Amino acid sequence: MRKIVRVIVLIIAALIAMVSYYGYQQIFAPLSESNEIILVPRETSFDVLKDSLQAHGLMRNTSFYDFFCTQKRFSKIHPGRYLVSAEMDLNSMVNMLRLGAQKPLNIIFNNASTLEDLAGKLASQIEADSIDLVAVFNSQLFFSTYNLDEASARKLFVPNTYEVYWTITPVEFLERMQKEYTQFWTPERLLQAENIGLTAHEVSVLASIVQKETAKSDEQPIVAGLYLNRLNKGMKLQSDPTVIYALHERDGFDRVIKRVLKKDLKIASKYNTYYTKGLPPNPICIPEMSALLSVLNAKTHTHIYMCAKADFSGYHNFTNSWSVHKRNAKRFQKALSNKGVMR
Repeated sequence: MRKIVRVIVLIIAALIAMVSYYGYQQIFAPLSESNEIILVPRETSFDVLKDSLQAHGLMRNTSFYDFFCTQKRFSKIHPGRYLVSAEMDLNSMVNMLRLGAQKPLNIIFNNASTLEDLAGKLASQIEADSIDLVAVFNSQLFFSTYNLDEASARKLFVPNTYEVYWTITPVEFLERMQKEYTQFWTPERLLQAENIGLTAHEVSVLASIVQKETAKSDEQPIVAGLYLNRLNKGMKLQSDPTVIYALHERDGFDRVIKRVLKKDLKIASKYNTYYTKGLPPNPICIPEMSALLSVLNAKTHTHIYMCAKADFSGYHNFTNSWSVHKRNAKRFQKALSNKGVMR
């Protein structure tokens, strides 16, 4: 009888050891050999979360997972972007999800002409969709809060790399951009703007023109200096990108324009700098950091004319001679025609 009892005890002990080992493996064994990013949108249910974890290969046993979550009192799902790092175990992952300890990400936005463009670039990186972003960006509450309108609002967004949470809301994003804008315009930079005869707003306007004129960061200070020369001489800026903006404003921003025609120069628009003297009232795009700094640190020279090079390198010929400029322009127009670019 004692032998039978000992055998039963040994069997029970072995079973307990096996169950304990199984539980230990389930809880503390690494879930993955590589990093996995889990996105948990708002209103996600526990079943949807489990499906997502399974799809990423992060759940061995759903029943054990349910039991373990109950023991951990994991009853509320926090939306977010979570990093399940290599070698992370179930215990650590559930703790992370239960506490809502999401992993921030770096968002980047550039080359945005309109608020709609910006919304599209952001929507591919954060939870908010472009429709919600556009609605907030175009809201009267936004404009009245920051004393802006749809056109002047472009200056508020200084393109850079920003660390944010995936769940950042459109309103929170605007609040962050206001802080970044204020931080960008330090007393030193405001003094730089004053020294070249511009306000912070006017720097943004000129920077948007510089950006549209050239994508070459090493050329931007030269272009900025050229336009400052024209402003100081009381000359019209005569910038082709402002003509294109005026055409877009009239005909729609989805229209592609690669060549400015003579008739376009006569468009009666406050944004057409062939028609109106001085700077346009607002930026023609969202100016990037390099363009803003190129205006504040514009190169000193005597150039007042510029024309894209006929080799389509993206660089320009600069001069202070009208006759030289006409020859440069003729070569470029011929190159466009030879390439079949008529509009």
